[in-house]
Amino acid sequence: MKVITRNERKIQINFSIGMANIDGGKPSAFTEKLLHQLKQAIIEEYTRTNANNIDY
Repeated sequence: MKVITRNERKIQINFSIGMANIDGGKPSAFTEKLLHQLKQAIIEEYTRTNANNIDY
């Protein structure tokens, strides 16, 4: 997966939300893909952070 900066991701999210509003609130394929990537990034960050905090 291509690594993008937080600012680039924010711009993409704002764009996709705007496009969804134009389309009557239905997410486009682009929006679906972007939201999936965002969800995966959040899960990876959460699991990586918590894995570092586990005491065995």
